[in-house]
Amino acid sequence: MKYKILIVEDEPDIVRLIENRLDNEIFDVTVALDGAEALRHIERHHYDLVTLDIMLPHVDGLTLCENVRQRHKDSLILIISALDTIEQKEKAYNLGADDYIPKPFSPKLVAIKIESLLKRRIEMLHAPLPCYANIQHDSALKQFYIHIHPLMLTVSEYTIFKILFDTPKKVFSKEELSQILYNEDIGNIDKEGIGTHIYQIRKKIAMLSKDDMIKTIRNVGYTLYEC
Repeated sequence: MKYKILIVEDEPDIVRLIENRLDNEIFDVTVALDGAEALRHIERHHYDLVTLDIMLPHVDGLTLCENVRQRHKDSLILIISALDTIEQKEKAYNLGADDYIPKPFSPKLVAIKIESLLKRRIEMLHAPLPCYANIQHDSALKQFYIHIHPLMLTVSEYTIFKILFDTPKKVFSKEELSQILYNEDIGNIDKEGIGTHIYQIRKKIAMLSKDDMIKTIRNVGYTLYEC
């Protein structure tokens, strides 16, 4: 069975460079030269992997990224863009991108990235990583995955989410989380800070899953539970 790949790129020369590096015995490649055409393909078909430029006619790549992630939780997304800033990469990852390659790029590197992402997906589907519901945790990389996609968390967000993940269904108060996170005395607890971190974690989870896995127990605290 071939992997279905959608290449979204408005420059035909770049499309050819990528296509020439992909083995047609392994990959079934579809090309979209603008965002509107890509959106039609995404609405009608499921792809194993989608490559996206950001600056596209009609519909931009970040909008497409969000659309792919909402429709197809298990599709992999590789951004290939000349917008090589931390802010753009952060936006892309927060919207569900799995990897990001800046332009100009090596066609060989793109092929390697595509093969690597698909291989990682297969390995994760069979990997004995600690998991709860649709969440997997790689402690060596300090990385969480939801539906095999990386959950891009800050250091503080990762620490909080790991506390909840390690003991699901246990309720942690803001005071407890703050003490663990900041190693603070009870008199210096930052409750608002914990609430902000939980809000950001939930926003990032929502990009990868329709389930709100963090449950608020009113006037008590937070817990991780399986929907």
